[in-house]
Amino acid sequence: MDRPPADEMLHVRLRLPAGYVETAIWLLQEEGWGAALAEETWPAGLLDGEKPPSRPEAELVLIAAVGREEALRRRIEELARACGWGPAAWSMAIERRRREDWESLWRRRWRPFRCAGFVVHAAFHDPASLPLRPGDQPLRIAAGSAFGTGGHASTRMALRSLRRWAERRPLGRVLDLGTGSGILAVAAALLGAERVAGMDPDPASAVQARAAAEANGVEAVCRFWRGGLETAGGVWDTVLANLHSDLIAENAAVLAARTARGGRLFTGGILDRKEATTFSALEECGFRLVQAGGRGRWRCGEWRL
Repeated sequence: MDRPPADEMLHVRLRLPAGYVETAIWLLQEEGWGAALAEETWPAGLLDGEKPPSRPEAELVLIAAVGREEALRRRIEELARACGWGPAAWSMAIERRRREDWESLWRRRWRPFRCAGFVVHAAFHDPASLPLRPGDQPLRIAAGSAFGTGGHASTRMALRSLRRWAERRPLGRVLDLGTGSGILAVAAALLGAERVAGMDPDPASAVQARAAAEANGVEAVCRFWRGGLETAGGVWDTVLANLHSDLIAENAAVLAARTARGGRLFTGGILDRKEATTFSALEECGFRLVQAGGRGRWRCGEWRL
C-alpha cells in the first residue's frame, strides 16, 4: 500500500455532550493524538448577559496524523463508554485534508469576547474591531494549542473571581497552577498583582504564556516554566487551580501548603459529579468555602485558608 502524501492530515470533528470538551481536548493532546481546538464551548464569542445556546453541545476539531483512523475511533468509543455517553449523545467525522497551519485554523475559529471587564482577543485581531466599552480592559493571548483560550466556563468563572477579589483588596503574589495559555496569570498581572508565577506540564504552555505576558506589557512581573504542581514552591496570597477535579482532590494538601494563611484559592474545572468529593478534600486540608459557582456541568469554588 502506498504511503499517503506527506502533506495530508486527518481532520476530525467530534461532537460531545455539554461539559466534556476541555476534558477531551486535554486527554487527546496528552495521549499524543494531535492538536485539538474547541469549536464551541460555554459560550465562545458571547458577551456577558447574552443568552447561551439552548443546547450547549460542544464540538472540537482534532488535527491528527494519517493512518490512525481506526485506533482513534476505538479510543473515542472507550471514552464514550467510560463517560456513559449514549449513542445519540456524540458523533465523530473523520476526513483527509491537505495539511493546514494550526494558527490559520485557530484564526478562523476564534473570536474576541468580553468577560469580567476584559475583552479577550488574539494578536491577529484588529484592535479597532474589538467590542470595547468604557472601562473595558483588553487582554491579548497568543495563538497555539495550550489549554485555556477563555471560552470555557471554568476559565470565565476564574476571571470573574479574580476581578472581584482585586476590587476588594490587592491580589498580592499570585500562583497559577496549570497555567495553560497564561490567560489567568496575565489577567492577575493586569489587575495589579505584585508577582505572578505559573507552571504547566504542557510543553507549549510556558512559551505561549510568556508571549501573552509580553503582549500585555506585564512580562516584568510574570514567570512561567514547564512542570507539574510539585515544582511550585513558596507561599502565595492568591492561588489559582483551574484543574481537573481529581487533580485538585489528590493535591489538596499541596494547595494548602502553597496558600498563605488568610489567602485565597480558586478551584475550577470540577465536574458536577466530582463536586462533593473535591470540596470535601479541600475542607479536610483547612480550606473554608466562601462562594461556590457553576455553569453547565462545571463547578468552581472560592476558598480561604
